[in-house]
Amino acid sequence: MEPPKSRQSSLSTRLLVWILPVSLTTTLAISLSTYLIARGVILWETQQGIAAVTQAAAAQVKAYFKQRDNDLATISQSPLFKDHYMNVEYGLDQEAEVYRREIERMLLDLERRSGAYPRLAYLDASGRKICIVKDGRIVVPDRPLEEKDYFVSLKKLKPGQRLVSPIIRVPWHNAPIVRYGTPIVDEAGRFRGALVFAVSLEPVYDSLGRLRLGVSGRSFLSARPLGRFYEGLSPSSRETLTSVVAIPGTPWSVVTVVDRRDFIANLAWVSTMTFFFALIASTLLVLIITRQVRTLLRPLQALVRASEAYAGGDLGVRVEVAGPGEVSALAESFNVMADRLKARTEDLMQRVRELTALHRMNDAVLRQLGRDAIGKASLEAAVQGLGFERGILYWVDEARGQVVGACVHGMEGVGLTDDEVRRRVISLESGHILAQITRAREPIYVEDAMNDPRCDREGVTRIGGKSFCGAPIVVRERVIAVICLSAPLAGKTIPTSQMRSLSLFCGAAGLALENAQLVDAIVASEARYRTAVENSPHAVVGLDQNFRITLWNRRAEALFGYQPTEAFGRTLSVIFGDKTYRLLKRQVETEGAIRQAEAAGSSRDGRKLDLNLSWTGQSAGPGGAREWFVVLQDETEKKRLQSQLIQAEKMTAVGSLIAGVAHELNNPLAAVTGFAELLKDLPAKPEEKEDLRLLYESALRCRDIVQGLLLFVRQDKAVRQRLSLNYVVQSTLALFEYRLIKTEGIKLEVELDPGVPQIAGEFQKLQQVLVNLLSNACDALKGRIGPRVIRARTRSNAEGSSVEIEDNGPGVPREKREVIFEPFHTSKPAGQGTGLGLSISKQIVSEFGGNLRYEDVAAGGARFVAGFPTCPADLPEPETVMQLPPSMPGRRVLVVDDEPELVQLMLRLLAEDGLIASASTDCRTIMRRIEDDEFDLVITDIDLGPSKGTQLLQASRGLTRPPSFIFVTGDVLNRSLAKELAELDVPVLPKPFLRTEFLRLVRRVLQQRPSSSRPRPA
Repeated sequence: MEPPKSRQSSLSTRLLVWILPVSLTTTLAISLSTYLIARGVILWETQQGIAAVTQAAAAQVKAYFKQRDNDLATISQSPLFKDHYMNVEYGLDQEAEVYRREIERMLLDLERRSGAYPRLAYLDASGRKICIVKDGRIVVPDRPLEEKDYFVSLKKLKPGQRLVSPIIRVPWHNAPIVRYGTPIVDEAGRFRGALVFAVSLEPVYDSLGRLRLGVSGRSFLSARPLGRFYEGLSPSSRETLTSVVAIPGTPWSVVTVVDRRDFIANLAWVSTMTFFFALIASTLLVLIITRQVRTLLRPLQALVRASEAYAGGDLGVRVEVAGPGEVSALAESFNVMADRLKARTEDLMQRVRELTALHRMNDAVLRQLGRDAIGKASLEAAVQGLGFERGILYWVDEARGQVVGACVHGMEGVGLTDDEVRRRVISLESGHILAQITRAREPIYVEDAMNDPRCDREGVTRIGGKSFCGAPIVVRERVIAVICLSAPLAGKTIPTSQMRSLSLFCGAAGLALENAQLVDAIVASEARYRTAVENSPHAVVGLDQNFRITLWNRRAEALFGYQPTEAFGRTLSVIFGDKTYRLLKRQVETEGAIRQAEAAGSSRDGRKLDLNLSWTGQSAGPGGAREWFVVLQDETEKKRLQSQLIQAEKMTAVGSLIAGVAHELNNPLAAVTGFAELLKDLPAKPEEKEDLRLLYESALRCRDIVQGLLLFVRQDKAVRQRLSLNYVVQSTLALFEYRLIKTEGIKLEVELDPGVPQIAGEFQKLQQVLVNLLSNACDALKGRIGPRVIRARTRSNAEGSSVEIEDNGPGVPREKREVIFEPFHTSKPAGQGTGLGLSISKQIVSEFGGNLRYEDVAAGGARFVAGFPTCPADLPEPETVMQLPPSMPGRRVLVVDDEPELVQLMLRLLAEDGLIASASTDCRTIMRRIEDDEFDLVITDIDLGPSKGTQLLQASRGLTRPPSFIFVTGDVLNRSLAKELAELDVPVLPKPFLRTEFLRLVRRVLQQRPSSSRPRPA
């Protein structure tokens, strides 16, 4: 026997050696952690507050600088600068002086509104100061810009860019400043001057100086980069909390620095009291733990000795139940565990015997394939493994409603053989015990078979057993057999555990019998599988372990054009090509499979295919090589439809964008077009007349571009009129004759068929088509060496008539001929084409029942042919531009618009037509003027800011003699507005408009209205 262990190695000593240090360390650690956590939370909250204050301050500073950017951008876009330098360039000093003063007043107004600019300067291209606003007043420029390098940098900027100087101090301002500058360039990109704003940082410093955090906190503006701010801090900065926030768009950051001792000074007494209470708690904890551990562990010694004896093999050892509740419960549990372990040991031995028999049965089942052999093996395993003496197996024939004998085991002593048992037939409808087991689908135990009326007494006497049990073999909710086993000893009952074991054996036998039935099902399934693969709507390809084709279904044959005999033995490179096949093969070898991947393939005849690929592998069985299964879906048509859908979505988005752009351009474009039309008719020098003509044509071109955009978006229903195709061609060529012959040096050959029939169309739209085609032909001839020729022809044909525009340029490449009519497709360099010309032209020709197509020219070049059907006989003649109604001098007209340039234009046009015109921009006084002056006509914009032109119409209809109305608007794509105007039945003139269009509508409306009775001034 081992000697008793020393006290130093006892359980209580070992527990105390670990528990006491851990407890003391934990107590002190908790105290220290409490202090550190409190300190950390305070510092973290303080840091977050500093960061929030810094973010807010940075946001204010950002807004301040952002407003300066906006002021600079807004002022630089003013047309006054262009007017000034253009008048200076033309030597119009008086006009230039007028614009210079307007610029001074604009800069002075900016300085007074913002209060942020101690000095504002406008410089010319040489750096000379043109306008100076300093400290709220306009001063005379005295010397050039102080920093010449800054002006040189300004000249290198692109249009719209700005240059910001570092923070500097100047003697003429009490605070640091920052210079903001931007170049002013003309339409050709030439530098014309610059704007330089001196931005005062006094508001920024005042705003940051008002921030107070703690005792020592302060915020300031730093020009140091954010990533290098902390490099220059001194060692004392470790005691500070710092927050740095960069101001987006500037080289500066807002920095806030606070001494963290301002916030943690009060934690000193907390740490002292925490340490004091931790010492007291640790002392009490040591005393309590030591006493309790030694007291509680004494009753465990008896339990330890009993455990050692039980481990030595003495299964009958027990311990006395005594001591504290937990220890006594442990002792009692030990005794119960010992009793149960003894019983479980005996039961386990029995289970081992049963499992051994079951294993033998499974081995026998795996070696058999027939039903009778499997049934025989199952019966032998059940009898031997479960400890029965003998047994009988019966098959259940549900089709005939019978239970038929199959085989016996252990019946040698009574002379019962398999052949004799097979002659036994029992009806399922009878009250026999086997029929009841089949119907109940549950095991049944018969204790006294001799006196049980359900049993065959003669058979029981022959076997010699008193009691037995029967259990069904069930496969998929169907009983296929019944096993009957006799008791091991006569007069002894069968325990419940043995009945459960019998059910387990019957379940295993059912699985074995089901597997036998599945062998035949597998053969039939393989045939169905091959049928399904052959008739699959997708191409199915099987590959062997070497990635060679072994399966090629009908869909693969139809899709790729290869016969199965041609495909077998080849790789998938026949579909995908060598490069793509190697990439796919490498991915399969690396990842094991490919799921729903997209790949490009081709058929035998070279047709390109978009394929969806799934490539998976399967094992060929134990020891077999891996095989591959590939499913290919043809998505070529699906991809094409998706591409069309995406293009349609793009067109919808582009239409919305065009609508907004056109609306914004219509107002200024109306003024440009109108004044250009007026200026071109004024007396001037020849060179000035040519400039005015170019200005007018450029304005009309802008108008045509906007109208083309609107046509592209609106797709309004075409208004057809009877037109002469020759007249349309001649009118269009008259516009281009000077440009083609004089400017571009292009020879123009015209061949018009005098017998060409009239067509149904709209003059302006058809002229737009010809303008687009002629412009494209002219652009195609740029850079060509040798003669440059454009031919315009009209021809008669069986369908009607056609017009051809042909050039001898490079032509259209074959690969681009299918996309040249698509919207936004252009072959011109960036900024020289919208990509809408041919698309809009094709759309216009289609509206009038025609077709626009491209044709090759044998000698090189391009030819576009627009064919039209013959005009119906009932269409009216078009109204020409010169057919103006007679003027109505002396009538009173009121113009209402919030665009001063348009108001000035309309007043001038009305005055030249002999009308008494006046204007109003104050919405509050318009109705009073309409009531007092009895106007014959009111021309008003629809959108007047806070009020609407439609509201004026509704209000005026309640007057005794309401005036007539004409609406002018640039919002021509607003469907709800168009619907409202249609209901009001008021003429609408879309912006931009020409002089003749404006006067025609005004004269028509005045003709339909009787003259006012009020006398008018001469």
